[in-house]
Order: sequence, then structure tokens, then C-alpha cells
Amino acid sequence: MDIFNITEKPEIDESIEEYEYHSYEPIIRTDLNRLGEIRINIETQDLFTHPSERYLVFDCKLVKNADDTEYANADVITLTNNAMMHLFSNIKYQLSAQEMKVCFTLDKQQRCLGY
Repeated sequence: MDIFNITEKPEIDESIEEYEYHSYEPIIRTDLNRLGEIRINIETQDLFTHPSERYLVFDCKLVKNADDTEYANADVITLTNNAMMHLFSNIKYQLSAQEMKVCFTLDKQQRCLGY
């Protein structure tokens, strides 16, 4: 039996037929308006993750800076391109406490990538 046989046709594994998305929330949910770390842990599970297919969903309310009242549905507001990325100074992706990727200046990186 040859370990490395370049004359054989390669086998292509297409056994993964679909993706499932799971929701995770920050560990501490008391007040996300304060400065500090927001950590989302995904504990050991029987899952194969595909990091490039992950995304963040922001469920929030826009409030007026002067008096913290919510904007009405009829109010016209304008958000900058990639507005949510301006909320973070950096994002880290860690796997088993090993830093895999760190991104700083997220708003600029997103513009460069075309998102």
C-alpha cells in the first residue's frame, strides 16, 4: 500500500450537507453600555465550527444622546458605513486559549475588505 500515490484520483469528502447556526450571548449581560470586555464563550460541544461563516447580530435601540430617549419610528437617522464596528476597539478569536486572530481598527479593515 502506497502512502503517497499521486496517480490516484483524489477523494472529495462532501459529507457536510448543511450548516446550523447557534445563538450565544455574552457571559455578563448586566450593562453592555459600560467600557470593558464583552466575552462570548462557546464551551466544548459536539460541533465542528466554521469560523469564516460566523457573524454578530446586534439587537439594540438607538437613543438620543441629550436625554437618552429612544428615536421614534418616523425620525430620520443616518448611520455611518459599518457603524457597529465603530463600537469595538478590537476583536479577538481564540481557540483553546490560543489566540488565532486579533483585529484592531475594525471599521478600517471592513472598508478594505469591501463589507
